Amino acid sequence: MPHGDTTAAVDLSSAAIAATVSRDGVRVPILIDGRLVMPPGVVIGPTGHLYVGVDAATSIPADHRFVDDPTALLGKPAPTTPTDAAPTDPVDLLAALLRHVGQHAAHQIGQPITALTVTIPPSWGPRRRHQVTEAAQRAGLPSPALVTAPAALAAHATTLGHPTPAGSCVLVCQADRHPATLTVLHTTDGGYTELATRSLDDTPDLDRLITDHVIHTATGDDDPLRTTDDDPATADDHRALTDAVRTARQLLVTQERAPVLLPAPRQPAIITRADVTRAAQPVLDQIPRAVTDLLDAADVDTGHLTAVILRPDPTLPAVAEHLAHTTGTTPVLVDHPHALTDGALTLTAHHQPAPRATAARLPRVRLRISDLTGTLLIGACSLALLVQAVLTADITIHNTWVVGARTSLPQLGTAGALAMLTAIAIAHLAPTTWLTGTPTTPTEEPTTGSLIRRSYLAAAVGGTITATLYGLATGTAFSFDYTSYLKWTLGGALPLAACATLIAATAPRIPAHALPHWLTLTRPAITHAATAAAGIWLIRAAYTLSTPIDLTGMPGLASTIGAALLGTATALTVSRTRTIRLITTPGLTIGYALVISYNTHSALIIGYLVALTWWGIRLTADTLRLAFPHTGNALRRLIDRPGN
Repeated sequence: MPHGDTTAAVDLSSAAIAATVSRDGVRVPILIDGRLVMPPGVVIGPTGHLYVGVDAATSIPADHRFVDDPTALLGKPAPTTPTDAAPTDPVDLLAALLRHVGQHAAHQIGQPITALTVTIPPSWGPRRRHQVTEAAQRAGLPSPALVTAPAALAAHATTLGHPTPAGSCVLVCQADRHPATLTVLHTTDGGYTELATRSLDDTPDLDRLITDHVIHTATGDDDPLRTTDDDPATADDHRALTDAVRTARQLLVTQERAPVLLPAPRQPAIITRADVTRAAQPVLDQIPRAVTDLLDAADVDTGHLTAVILRPDPTLPAVAEHLAHTTGTTPVLVDHPHALTDGALTLTAHHQPAPRATAARLPRVRLRISDLTGTLLIGACSLALLVQAVLTADITIHNTWVVGARTSLPQLGTAGALAMLTAIAIAHLAPTTWLTGTPTTPTEEPTTGSLIRRSYLAAAVGGTITATLYGLATGTAFSFDYTSYLKWTLGGALPLAACATLIAATAPRIPAHALPHWLTLTRPAITHAATAAAGIWLIRAAYTLSTPIDLTGMPGLASTIGAALLGTATALTVSRTRTIRLITTPGLTIGYALVISYNTHSALIIGYLVALTWWGIRLTADTLRLAFPHTGNALRRLIDRPGN
């Protein structure tokens, strides 16, 4: 796209509307009314005024009309209202949605939208595509480039390190749609060609099925709720119960059981993931046959599939397992709310060389108090561990000369590592925060790649200097040889310094559209570091009877709590996915608490240092993968080549 153009991508193919803007190759997710995604509901007032972005659960006045999703009305005769013969034009409703999104995008970016990309379901033909174009024109937006949702998902998965070589086939499943949709794509040099698509038949309304299950298991035979929800006397209670079931299903994404509040005076009921799985079984049972029929229609078999991409519904379990069992390929989960808009922007700009961070300029954002607080917290934890190690040291003096000093060397190493982590946390803020004033001309402002290189090199140097000062300060405080202390403080900091140096050298090569994803990966986990520091502090205090143990007592309990905190922080630092964390965190927390003793506490602290080093290595590997994607693909092809 020409320099200075601003392309907005809007997703109309999902249950909620998302928008992303690409300005000079940099992707900016748009907040719509303060939300990452906006409900597509529209309320029509008695005078014809439109209120957009209304959730289906919102109560509206009786003289207003609610349209759950205007895109569902496209391609159909305009319905008439119950009170008059005036039709509801779905194109006008969609235009109101697009106008609202476009205004938020232009305001957030600070310049008008010059190009538009819209993602649509794969089943839409010329009639509905023309209506989307007409709606965009009525909204005052440019004529849109239309991208089907499966192609956008496949393109987004490619940018995340799951390439689909030209000539290969991809199976895309959109489980978050109602009904769920399966599509087979053929990858070409210019994008994707749709070979076949189909929707799962008779997809049940899970909320309705679970609501009926709750009513028949938690109420008596004579309960009014057992009447149909068409009964005006119980319609409100049925609606409230359905909303409670919907809320409980969201809770089941992160827990095994969830309460369902029944209308008073009834007692709450409990539903489990097994209840949702049982209700969803008709959908899951269709997947093997649907995939087989779809592959036959596309004239391919599972051997032609290089990837299976799943847009999951968090409240619909086991879809990934059924797809993996049917295709023999583990699905790539794409659940980011802006995945479709990012993928659509990638496809519409594929003919342009992707700008890199070296030439890109991320939009500046206001530095928040929470950003500074988090960084200062890590620095305070580092300094606190150093001070505690110095003040609680066991110093041996002979004839006024210090002949020995014993302290926790691994704790000093952790203090040095956290000092380096503080520097990395500061470096993370640099690419999106401009602290030296507003440049007089755009060319005076450094590019994002330049900011990344400077900030991470400064972090490597500054963190190393701080760790060195830690070791020298410890030796000076003890009036003793500083060599061993310097080895530990630098030993904790130097691996992270090496990682920061590699990041500084390679991160400017990251494509500009992948920078937001990379910035998310590089954000240090403040809570994990603070938890580890608190655990180490309690362990040291328990074995030296220093603050706070000298005031509260109970050193055994304090050391156990400290070990549990250290184990939790170690597990959270070394793992990234929710499943692995759910497995490792309880084990390490309990294991550390059971094995903690004066003889083992140093080994446990070293374990955290190893985990923190692994975090830095993994971050460096992610940076290299994003900066040199073709090199990684070539290596994988070389390894997988027959005969190796």
